[in-house]
Amino acid sequence: MFHLDHMALGVSDLTDSVRRLAEQTGLGNYEGGVFPGGIRNWIFPLGEDVYLEVESATGATGGPAAWFQRATGDGSEHWMFWCLRADTREELEQVASRLGSEVQVIPGRREPDGTRRVVTSAPAGEVALRARQAGLPNWYYRDDPAKNPARREVTGDRTAAGVAWLEVAGDREQFREHIGPETFDRLPLRFVPGEPGLHTVAVRTADGAEIVIRRTPAGQDTF
Repeated sequence: MFHLDHMALGVSDLTDSVRRLAEQTGLGNYEGGVFPGGIRNWIFPLGEDVYLEVESATGATGGPAAWFQRATGDGSEHWMFWCLRADTREELEQVASRLGSEVQVIPGRREPDGTRRVVTSAPAGEVALRARQAGLPNWYYRDDPAKNPARREVTGDRTAAGVAWLEVAGDREQFREHIGPETFDRLPLRFVPGEPGLHTVAVRTADGAEIVIRRTPAGQDTF
Protein backbone atom coordinates (compact mmCIF):
# COMPACT_ATOMS: atom_id res chain seq x y z
CA MET A 1 0.00 0.00 0.00
CA PHE A 2 1.08 3.59 -0.62
CA HIS A 3 0.79 6.58 1.69
CA LEU A 4 1.57 10.28 1.80
CA ASP A 5 5.12 10.60 3.16
CA HIS A 6 6.54 14.11 3.08
CA MET A 7 6.79 17.42 1.24
CA ALA A 8 9.77 19.76 0.88
CA LEU A 9 9.68 23.53 1.24
CA GLY A 10 12.67 25.30 -0.30
CA VAL A 11 13.84 28.51 1.38
CA SER A 12 16.82 30.83 1.22
CA ASP A 13 17.25 31.55 4.95
CA LEU A 14 16.65 28.32 6.85
CA THR A 15 16.80 29.80 10.35
CA ASP A 16 14.36 32.60 9.58
CA SER A 17 11.95 30.42 7.61
CA VAL A 18 11.84 27.73 10.31
CA ARG A 19 11.22 30.38 12.96
CA ARG A 20 8.36 31.94 10.99
CA LEU A 21 6.78 28.58 10.12
CA ALA A 22 6.94 27.54 13.77
CA GLU A 23 5.29 30.82 14.79
CA GLN A 24 2.64 30.45 12.10
CA THR A 25 1.74 26.86 12.91
CA GLY A 26 2.73 26.35 16.55
CA LEU A 27 4.17 22.96 15.54
CA GLY A 28 7.26 21.38 17.04
CA ASN A 29 10.28 20.75 14.84
CA TYR A 30 13.89 19.62 14.90
CA GLU A 31 17.14 19.90 12.96
CA GLY A 32 17.32 17.22 10.28
CA GLY A 33 20.92 17.57 9.16
CA VAL A 34 22.70 18.15 5.84
CA PHE A 35 22.39 16.32 2.52
CA PRO A 36 25.36 15.55 0.27
CA GLY A 37 25.98 18.71 -1.72
CA GLY A 38 25.20 20.95 1.22
CA ILE A 39 21.40 21.24 1.38
CA ARG A 40 20.45 21.88 5.02
CA ASN A 41 17.28 20.33 6.39
CA TRP A 42 14.79 20.97 9.22
CA ILE A 43 11.79 18.74 9.97
CA PHE A 44 8.22 19.39 11.17
CA PRO A 45 6.42 16.10 12.02
CA LEU A 46 2.77 16.33 10.93
CA GLY A 47 1.35 13.14 12.44
CA GLU A 48 0.39 9.82 10.84
CA ASP A 49 3.95 9.23 9.59
CA VAL A 50 3.94 12.39 7.44
CA TYR A 51 6.37 15.27 7.78
CA LEU A 52 7.28 18.60 6.22
CA GLU A 53 10.94 19.31 5.58
CA VAL A 54 12.26 22.85 5.20
CA GLU A 55 15.43 22.94 3.11
CA SER A 56 17.98 25.55 2.11
CA ALA A 57 20.87 25.30 -0.32
CA THR A 58 22.55 28.56 0.67
CA GLY A 59 26.29 28.10 0.16
CA ALA A 60 25.86 24.71 -1.55
CA THR A 61 26.81 24.03 -5.16
CA GLY A 62 25.76 21.82 -8.08
CA GLY A 63 22.99 19.30 -8.65
CA PRO A 64 19.79 19.79 -6.64
CA ALA A 65 21.42 22.69 -4.74
CA ALA A 66 21.53 24.79 -7.90
CA TRP A 67 17.81 24.16 -8.46
CA PHE A 68 17.02 25.22 -4.90
CA GLN A 69 19.12 28.36 -5.28
CA ARG A 70 17.41 29.35 -8.53
CA ALA A 71 14.00 28.87 -6.96
CA THR A 72 14.70 30.71 -3.70
CA GLY A 73 17.48 33.14 -4.64
CA ASP A 74 15.11 36.11 -4.45
CA GLY A 75 14.18 35.23 -0.86
CA SER A 76 10.93 33.49 -1.79
CA GLU A 77 9.75 30.14 -0.43
CA HIS A 78 8.45 27.38 -2.70
CA TRP A 79 7.21 23.81 -2.52
CA MET A 80 9.99 21.86 -4.25
CA PHE A 81 8.40 18.40 -4.36
CA TRP A 82 6.12 16.01 -2.50
CA CYS A 83 6.45 12.28 -1.91
CA LEU A 84 4.52 9.09 -1.31
CA ARG A 85 5.75 6.03 0.58
CA ALA A 86 5.62 2.33 -0.27
CA ASP A 87 5.11 -0.23 2.49
CA THR A 88 7.53 -2.70 0.88
CA ARG A 89 10.57 -2.68 -1.38
CA GLU A 90 8.62 -4.90 -3.79
CA GLU A 91 5.92 -2.24 -4.11
CA LEU A 92 8.56 0.37 -4.87
CA GLU A 93 10.07 -1.89 -7.52
CA GLN A 94 6.63 -2.25 -9.09
CA VAL A 95 6.18 1.53 -9.21
CA ALA A 96 9.57 1.96 -10.87
CA SER A 97 8.77 -0.72 -13.44
CA ARG A 98 5.34 0.73 -14.20
CA LEU A 99 6.89 4.14 -14.86
CA GLY A 100 9.70 2.73 -16.99
CA SER A 101 12.39 3.56 -14.47
CA GLU A 102 14.28 1.98 -11.58
CA VAL A 103 14.76 2.22 -7.85
CA GLN A 104 17.69 4.36 -6.75
CA VAL A 105 19.56 4.03 -3.47
CA ILE A 106 21.72 7.06 -2.64
CA PRO A 107 23.27 8.66 0.44
CA GLY A 108 20.80 10.80 2.36
CA ARG A 109 21.25 13.48 4.98
CA ARG A 110 23.77 13.30 7.78
CA GLU A 111 21.99 13.97 11.05
CA PRO A 112 23.45 16.24 13.73
CA ASP A 113 24.65 13.18 15.69
CA GLY A 114 26.59 11.94 12.64
CA THR A 115 24.12 9.25 11.54
CA ARG A 116 24.01 8.92 7.75
CA ARG A 117 20.60 8.21 6.24
CA VAL A 118 20.04 6.32 3.01
CA VAL A 119 17.42 7.33 0.44
CA THR A 120 15.59 4.55 -1.41
CA SER A 121 13.24 6.06 -3.96
CA ALA A 122 11.62 5.85 -7.38
CA PRO A 123 11.43 6.85 -10.14
CA ALA A 124 14.97 7.85 -11.03
CA GLY A 125 16.76 9.88 -13.70
CA GLU A 126 14.84 11.52 -16.53
CA VAL A 127 11.57 9.91 -15.48
CA ALA A 128 11.84 11.57 -12.07
CA LEU A 129 12.67 14.94 -13.65
CA ARG A 130 9.68 14.79 -15.99
CA ALA A 131 7.40 13.86 -13.10
CA ARG A 132 8.68 16.75 -11.00
CA GLN A 133 8.14 19.18 -13.88
CA ALA A 134 4.51 18.05 -14.04
CA GLY A 135 4.07 18.52 -10.28
CA LEU A 136 3.79 14.77 -9.67
CA PRO A 137 5.10 12.96 -6.57
CA ASN A 138 7.86 10.39 -6.26
CA TRP A 139 7.99 7.43 -3.89
CA TYR A 140 10.15 6.41 -0.93
CA TYR A 141 10.66 3.15 0.92
CA ARG A 142 11.87 2.95 4.53
CA ASP A 143 13.13 -0.45 5.68
CA ASP A 144 12.74 0.58 9.33
CA PRO A 145 9.43 2.42 9.91
CA ALA A 146 10.50 3.25 13.46
CA LYS A 147 13.13 5.58 11.99
CA ASN A 148 10.59 7.56 9.97
CA PRO A 149 11.49 11.24 10.53
CA ALA A 150 7.83 11.91 11.31
CA ARG A 151 8.06 9.78 14.45
CA ARG A 152 10.57 11.96 16.26
CA GLU A 153 8.99 13.44 19.38
CA VAL A 154 8.84 17.23 19.36
CA THR A 155 7.31 19.89 21.57
CA GLY A 156 5.22 22.74 20.24
CA ASP A 157 2.19 24.82 21.14
CA ARG A 158 -0.02 22.60 18.97
CA THR A 159 0.02 18.87 18.23
CA ALA A 160 -0.24 17.74 14.61
CA ALA A 161 -2.60 14.84 13.93
CA GLY A 162 -2.10 14.26 10.20
CA VAL A 163 -2.63 15.96 6.85
CA ALA A 164 -6.25 16.95 6.21
CA TRP A 165 -5.87 17.82 2.53
CA LEU A 166 -3.46 19.00 -0.16
CA GLU A 167 -4.06 21.49 -2.95
CA VAL A 168 -2.25 20.62 -6.16
CA ALA A 169 -2.30 21.93 -9.71
CA GLY A 170 -1.85 19.93 -12.87
CA ASP A 171 -3.64 17.48 -15.12
CA ARG A 172 -5.96 15.38 -12.95
CA GLU A 173 -5.86 12.36 -15.26
CA GLN A 174 -2.07 12.53 -15.48
CA PHE A 175 -1.92 12.56 -11.67
CA ARG A 176 -4.29 9.59 -11.48
CA GLU A 177 -2.30 7.58 -14.00
CA HIS A 178 1.06 8.43 -12.41
CA ILE A 179 -0.04 7.72 -8.85
CA GLY A 180 -2.28 4.76 -9.66
CA PRO A 181 -6.10 4.84 -9.39
CA GLU A 182 -6.39 3.09 -6.02
CA THR A 183 -3.91 5.35 -4.25
CA PHE A 184 -5.10 8.47 -6.08
CA ASP A 185 -8.65 7.90 -4.88
CA ARG A 186 -7.48 7.64 -1.25
CA LEU A 187 -5.32 10.77 -1.20
CA PRO A 188 -6.97 13.98 0.08
CA LEU A 189 -6.16 15.96 -3.08
CA ARG A 190 -7.90 19.14 -4.14
CA PHE A 191 -7.10 20.45 -7.63
CA VAL A 192 -6.63 24.17 -8.16
CA PRO A 193 -5.53 26.32 -11.12
CA GLY A 194 -1.92 27.43 -11.41
CA GLU A 195 1.63 26.21 -11.81
CA PRO A 196 1.81 22.39 -11.68
CA GLY A 197 2.73 21.04 -8.29
CA LEU A 198 1.89 21.37 -4.64
CA HIS A 199 0.23 24.62 -3.51
CA THR A 200 -1.22 24.06 -0.05
CA VAL A 201 -0.84 21.67 2.88
CA ALA A 202 -3.60 21.60 5.51
CA VAL A 203 -2.67 19.93 8.79
CA ARG A 204 -5.16 18.61 11.34
CA THR A 205 -4.43 19.35 14.97
CA ALA A 206 -5.26 17.29 18.04
CA ASP A 207 -7.80 19.91 19.12
CA GLY A 208 -9.74 19.61 15.85
CA ALA A 209 -8.43 22.72 14.10
CA GLU A 210 -6.68 23.00 10.73
CA ILE A 211 -3.38 24.71 10.00
CA VAL A 212 -3.16 25.85 6.38
CA ILE A 213 0.31 26.34 4.84
CA ARG A 214 0.21 28.00 1.42
CA ARG A 215 3.21 28.56 -0.82
CA THR A 216 3.75 28.37 -4.59
CA PRO A 217 5.46 25.52 -6.46
CA ALA A 218 9.07 25.94 -7.51
CA GLY A 219 8.06 25.75 -11.16
CA GLN A 220 9.23 23.60 -14.04
CA ASP A 221 12.90 24.54 -13.79
CA THR A 222 14.68 21.48 -12.38
CA PHE A 223 18.21 20.25 -11.92
